[in-house]
Amino acid sequence: MPKQTTLEPSAPDTQSAIEVSSGGAAHQNTARNIGLITGHEYKKRVRQRSFIISTIILLVLIVIAAFVPTVIQYITAHSANSQTKITVLNNAGAIGGLNDGTLNNYINASLNGTTSSTGTTTGKSSSGNAPFVVTTTSTGSVNDLKNQVKNGKLDILLVLTRATNSADSDLQFTYYTTSTPNSDGNVSQVQALASQLNVFDKASRLGLTPAQTRSLFAPAQFSDVYLGQPQSNRSQGEIAAGYILAYAGNILIYIAVILYGMGVAMGVAEEKGSRIMEILVNAATPFQLLAGKIIGIGAAGLTQMALLVVVGIGALLLQIPLKAALLGSNTGGLNLNITGASISLLLLLLLYFILGYLVYAALYAAAGALVKRQDEVQNAVQPLTYLLVAGYIMSFFGVYSPDAPWFRIVSYIPFWSPTTMLVRVAAGGVAGWEIPLTIVLMGVAIVVFTYIAGRIYRYGILMYGQRPGLGKLFKLVRTGKAA
Repeated sequence: MPKQTTLEPSAPDTQSAIEVSSGGAAHQNTARNIGLITGHEYKKRVRQRSFIISTIILLVLIVIAAFVPTVIQYITAHSANSQTKITVLNNAGAIGGLNDGTLNNYINASLNGTTSSTGTTTGKSSSGNAPFVVTTTSTGSVNDLKNQVKNGKLDILLVLTRATNSADSDLQFTYYTTSTPNSDGNVSQVQALASQLNVFDKASRLGLTPAQTRSLFAPAQFSDVYLGQPQSNRSQGEIAAGYILAYAGNILIYIAVILYGMGVAMGVAEEKGSRIMEILVNAATPFQLLAGKIIGIGAAGLTQMALLVVVGIGALLLQIPLKAALLGSNTGGLNLNITGASISLLLLLLLYFILGYLVYAALYAAAGALVKRQDEVQNAVQPLTYLLVAGYIMSFFGVYSPDAPWFRIVSYIPFWSPTTMLVRVAAGGVAGWEIPLTIVLMGVAIVVFTYIAGRIYRYGILMYGQRPGLGKLFKLVRTGKAA
């Protein structure tokens, strides 16, 4: 006959179950019982209206998020096609010996990114059109041109004068526009042009030859070598896309682990509060109850996360032909590259969710078994929530130094590996052996935590008195007996 459950009070005013059967018929049907409990928990979760509605909302958000970079690139590319009209009114006379035509060519070259007579080059619009339409004149009324700026016929008026009437005095520049200082993206380029003209004019007045003047603007040879991390051939757009996916994944992992971990704790507390646990332990062992509840609720969470990842991969793959159709080779000013690395990051997100959930779920179940009522669950799981929140916050700080020693060490700790490793992978500084190492460490942690939680769970599910202290819990974990 199967061994019967033995209840022993731990205190005169406390009713608790110290010994719960782990043998008999229930023990002989472990796989069947775990399967039945898993199926019950899974169906119970996925049939809830809140689960269905939240899944649909998240899927819609995933699709929208995947299209956001393409939409931004489309808007940026088309806005880049609009050209800025600038008129340069030269009231300063000859500048560096340049006539009006040569001066116009010089300004065009400086503002629009073509090679100038001085050898300088600047960035050019990716739209293929020159960003500036330049008109240079030495005649015209300043007031008339200012009115054209106010009426929108001109975007910028740049007036060149001398400090005095003498041709040997320094140049002065006056910049007119209707844009506000915070929204004017052209002023820095015009200021750079003014600096070049000023140096060019001074060099000419000092008697330097054109060749000597060009040497003043020759760019210095500059090479950058980063010794702190392996060199990466990924583009900035690909790195930016990786960071966006990593932080979106961190948010999903954080929400999902808390949601489903809390579901495990609340489920245990609910069954314990209704005294149905006394019936369940006669048909299944505490280990079977613990495993079935964790796997069942985790399978519901995995279903939701898998749907999000599959739809996310599909939406990302759709961006490649969509960008080619809408943008062609023109990607505008913001280019977030969606590549195979992005898809690999999504698959890694799914893996780390599974491992992260299993790390926390067993401990959430043990915490739920130790409370007397459901309203006590929140306080019981707070330490676990703090652990998860700590990893979530550190992942945001880690973006500034993803290869710092402290962040590397943190990423190996099973409690925090899911969130911190995603950021490190997005940064591209993870060695090939590090991901398998974190997976192994999390696997070991799952086994250890499940063993510990199993002993606490076995003791706590039928305990209806006071919650045991830390000393009793440590003794229970070490010896399997609370007293």
